[in-house]
Amino acid sequence: MEMTATPRPVVVSKFGGSSVATAERIRRVVEVIEGEPATMRRVVVVSALGGVTDALLAAIDDALSRSGQHTERMLAVRARHEEMLQMLLPAEARAEVEDELSAIFSELEDLLDGVYLLRECTGRTRDAIAGTGERLSAPLVAAAFRTAGHDAVALDATGLIRTDATFGEANVLFDETYQLTRERFEALPEGQVAVVTGFIAATDRGVLTTLGRSGSDYTATLLAAALRAERVIIWTDVDGVLSADPRLVPEAFPLPQLSYREAGELAYFGAKVLHPRTMRPLLERGIPLRIKNTLNPAASGTLISADTLHTDGHVKAVTSIRDVGVIMLEGSGMVGVPGIAARAFGALAMRQINVLMIAQASSEQSICMVLREQDAEAAVAALQQAFAHELDRGDVSGVSTLRNCAVVAVVGDFMRHQPGLAGRMFSTLGRSAVNVLAIAQAASEMNISAVVKDGDMMRAVRALHEAFALVRERINIFLIGTGVVGAALLRMLRELSPMLLEKLNLNVQLVGLANTRGMVTDLQGIDLDAALHRLEQEGYAGGPTRLETIIDYLMESGLQRLILIDATASNDVAHRYPDLLDQNIGVVTPNKRANTLDQAFYDRLQRAAHKRHVPYFYETTVGAGLPIISTLNDLLRSGDRIERIEGVFSGTLGFLFSSLDNGVSFSEAVRTAKQRGFTEPDPRDDLNGEDVARKLLILAREMGFRVEREEVGVESLVPVDLLDVPLSEFMAKLDEYDEPWRARIDAVRAEGNRLLYIGLIEEGRLSVRVRTVEPASPFFNLRGTDNIASHGVAERCGFSREGVL
Repeated sequence: MEMTATPRPVVVSKFGGSSVATAERIRRVVEVIEGEPATMRRVVVVSALGGVTDALLAAIDDALSRSGQHTERMLAVRARHEEMLQMLLPAEARAEVEDELSAIFSELEDLLDGVYLLRECTGRTRDAIAGTGERLSAPLVAAAFRTAGHDAVALDATGLIRTDATFGEANVLFDETYQLTRERFEALPEGQVAVVTGFIAATDRGVLTTLGRSGSDYTATLLAAALRAERVIIWTDVDGVLSADPRLVPEAFPLPQLSYREAGELAYFGAKVLHPRTMRPLLERGIPLRIKNTLNPAASGTLISADTLHTDGHVKAVTSIRDVGVIMLEGSGMVGVPGIAARAFGALAMRQINVLMIAQASSEQSICMVLREQDAEAAVAALQQAFAHELDRGDVSGVSTLRNCAVVAVVGDFMRHQPGLAGRMFSTLGRSAVNVLAIAQAASEMNISAVVKDGDMMRAVRALHEAFALVRERINIFLIGTGVVGAALLRMLRELSPMLLEKLNLNVQLVGLANTRGMVTDLQGIDLDAALHRLEQEGYAGGPTRLETIIDYLMESGLQRLILIDATASNDVAHRYPDLLDQNIGVVTPNKRANTLDQAFYDRLQRAAHKRHVPYFYETTVGAGLPIISTLNDLLRSGDRIERIEGVFSGTLGFLFSSLDNGVSFSEAVRTAKQRGFTEPDPRDDLNGEDVARKLLILAREMGFRVEREEVGVESLVPVDLLDVPLSEFMAKLDEYDEPWRARIDAVRAEGNRLLYIGLIEEGRLSVRVRTVEPASPFFNLRGTDNIASHGVAERCGFSREGVL
């Protein structure tokens, strides 16, 4: 018969290894518990001191290999506890605890020596050794409470928690556990602090067992259920349950609230802060659990209860399990045969192999089972034995395995109310170039799981966390070129990034920056304020940048929505655009080289962008800041057929002719443009008309014309005699050509017209030359460095028109 709850409400607090790793932290544990109301009955569950369990397991391996190191490891563990005892207790209070610890270390020494002699370690022996850390820490923590003036006792959980003999992760016998716990605590003063060993338990014959790694959480909730606690607090070294593993996702954040089911899913799929079985004892009695940080007790942590909290992304967290294998049972003879799945799972169960997830084709020709990779070989053998006759007859074609895999999962209570969420998940993975090997989704849609290759796991988790948990889109940018255009872009990003994040949930991250002198990269993002400084300090130290190094970094980064911004005029960079697009790396560029190479390259470039559905944007290759290309494409998509485009496409030459109209000499206009940075370092690169020819070629190809650069007629403004002379000589001799230009300008102005350098596409012919512009032309009033373009549209639906793009 179940007894009534104790008069005082109970609070169970569990402290993990990091929370009791040092004497200072153990004192912090005492302070935390002192913060609980004096009216509460305080139960404290402790893990082994941080790192001790790992050291004990390593000592087992040393003993098995007879390396001779197991004794040294044990002595190091002993020295650590003895030092801790001296730091925590005054000399007169140490003797009793010293004797207790000494007896435990004697048992440990005997166990390790036995492993050494026999070269064998049974599951029973492994549990006895692995559980020693908790048996050592509980007396220390209890002594620290007594030193602080509190009545405290250390309790060994082997006298409280009963399990079966499944060593390594024993199954709890709940009725016996609850009865033993209640009886033991009824014999204790209610004001006494009970410090209980986590992780360990015992069979009904008194043989020590363990509850699995991180099983101290389970200990705490078992005690809470037995004592009908008011609440459970798990104190750890993080501010609650995080939205993802922070080692994989630096942007992971604490979740304020989870339901029991959500927490259970996260624990099962690898959330380190929770034991997979932690929730079960709390469910029946509705006991709330809070995860808090010992090092930051002011943080609210994560509340786990029967209630849940709605989130905008409908996904609370993204988690993963590594080191899994996929076993596939396949064969046409399996179709419509009852019991195939039952036989498969039965065969694995007989070998004590746990199946993490399953997937079965609707055709019934294959069953896919996901399990720990360490069990893969045994699983294949078990299935081959179970289906030996079917394999001989050919009804089952084979049992195969995929190694080095991982499971990624999205978890959230409200996912089932969000249509298309699964589609978004897999499209997100697809955009990240992550191939999905298998999927599993329950009808509740609380969890959608996907198997991916282990090498894709980090990329998958980051992409899903960005899209769902943070409910934002991340764009990763690599910028090549830090000249006028590149530097201006960095300034724009600094100014606009906060607005993009706040208004559009668009997280723009600069992950690389390069010029000819060096390169700096950071997959987590480069601070835009310090980007150029980092390039100078770090990037230049590595010497000149090789394009192949940049390409390799981009292709190996595994980043989602990765975009190269090419702010150079490099042919070499332009030639690599198709390779980048084929790898799902977008390209944004003002560089005109790519679109003006031969027609075959242009076709390949466009096919790559369309095939992969990745961005290839080059609006600023024509018209500077004017949306000429996008407007042209809108007209074409609406069914218009563009017959003619003409315009002033060079701000440099627009400035030149505006200066000539204002009475400035040709030589002075060129020098002024160069001084103001309107020209290339060598002004002949602007005056030769090549830049305008490229822009015209781009527009013609956008219109659908197949045309090569050689077919564009260009009037060069560079005097023939000055084509090949040094730049200094070119600049010095410009004065010789002032009079011819003045005469030409005056003659046109006498008729009320003006001269401009205009590109023209008409009836498939392209030309770039100086043209006379009449006052009625939309170009007549153009001044300074502005660009302008106009178009003529063929008759459609009974009318034709002209307009300014």
